[in-house]
Amino acid sequence: MQPVIPLWITLLTVATNIAVPLLAWLAFQRVARRSARSLVAPSFVFFALWLVLAFTLSARGFFAGSGRSSFPSIAWALVPLVAGYLGYLMLRPARAVVDQIPLQWVIGLQFYRVLGVVFLVEWMLGAVPGAFALPAGIGDVVIGLTAPFVAARIREGAPGAREAAIRWNVLGIADLVVAVTLGVLTTPGPLQLLALGASNVGLITLPLVLIPTIGVPFALLLHLIGLHRLIGRGQQPMLGLSKAA
Repeated sequence: MQPVIPLWITLLTVATNIAVPLLAWLAFQRVARRSARSLVAPSFVFFALWLVLAFTLSARGFFAGSGRSSFPSIAWALVPLVAGYLGYLMLRPARAVVDQIPLQWVIGLQFYRVLGVVFLVEWMLGAVPGAFALPAGIGDVVIGLTAPFVAARIREGAPGAREAAIRWNVLGIADLVVAVTLGVLTTPGPLQLLALGASNVGLITLPLVLIPTIGVPFALLLHLIGLHRLIGRGQQPMLGLSKAA
C-alpha cells in the first residue's frame, strides 16, 4: 500500500535536500574563488551529479529495488559520501579550501537535521513504523536543534567548545548509523528483521527516499570533516573566515 505523504512534507523534503547541498557549495566556491578557482567548476559538477542522480534513481525506484540479493540498493547512496570524503583527504587544494570555511558554518548547517520530524509525522499517520521513526526522528531533531548552540560556542571560542563539538559530532554519527541500520532492518528485502507487519515502504519511495540518499550521506560528510578539523591539524583555523561571517 502506498504510504500517505502530505504535500507539505513532499515540498519540505525536496526543498531541504536541494537547498542544503547548494548552500554548502556556495560556501565552498566563495573560498575557492580566492585561492583555488580551478575547483569551482569540478565541485559544482560533483554536487550537481549527486543531486541529479539521487532524484533520477529515486524516481525510477532504484533504491526500492527488491530481490534476493542481501546487498540493499540504498547502500549505493553512500558512494557520494565516500567520494567526497576521499576527495577532502587526498586533494590538498580541496582540503585547504574546506578548512578555510568557518567551522561554525560546517556545524550550524546541520540544523537541517530537524527535518527528521517528518518521520515522526509519518509514524503518526501510520505510514512509517515506529521501530524506525522514533529513534531516527527524535535523534535527528535533537542533533539539528543543538547544532546552532554548538556552532555558537565554537564561534565564540568558549571554554570546552572543542570537546563539546567533538562529542556532538560523534553523537551525530551514531544517530545516523542507528537510523540507517533500522532503515535497512525495516524496509522490504532479505535483511528486513523488524516491522514485519508494517514494512517501511515510505522510506524507499519519493519523497522520503531523498533523506537517505542525500540528507544522510551529506550529514555524515559534514560530521567527518568536522571531526577531522577538530581532532587533526584542521582544529587550528577553527574560526576560519569568522570576519566574513
